[in-house]
Amino acid sequence: MKYALCLALALSLLAPAAPLAHPGHDHKLMGTISSIDKDKVVMKTTEGKDMTFQIIPTTAFKRGKAKGMQSDLKAGMRVVVNVGDGVEPLKAKEVQYTVATTTAAKQ
Repeated sequence: MKYALCLALALSLLAPAAPLAHPGHDHKLMGTISSIDKDKVVMKTTEGKDMTFQIIPTTAFKRGKAKGMQSDLKAGMRVVVNVGDGVEPLKAKEVQYTVATTTAAKQ
C-alpha cells in the first residue's frame, strides 16, 4: 500500500503542470517609427531591434487618451503598439502615440 502511494506521488510530481499559472496576455512594443507604408510599419524598439507590424482594418489608434487616426503616424514618432499574442506576422491591435509639442508653441 505504501509503495502504491509513493508511486502515485512520484508520478504526480513528474506530470506537467496545468497551464493555468500563466494565461495568455497581449504583447506591447515601444519604440520609434522608422518607416510607414499603407499597411506596414517598421519601428526600432527601445532595445534597438527593428520590428515590423501590420496595420489591419480592426487596428485602433489612440492619440493620448483620445481617438486617433492612421494618417497621424509619421517616421520618427514614438509609439506603443499592442501586437496581441506576439505571433509572427505581428498584427497591431492598437497603436498609441502622442504628438510632440514644442516649447516655442507654449510661449
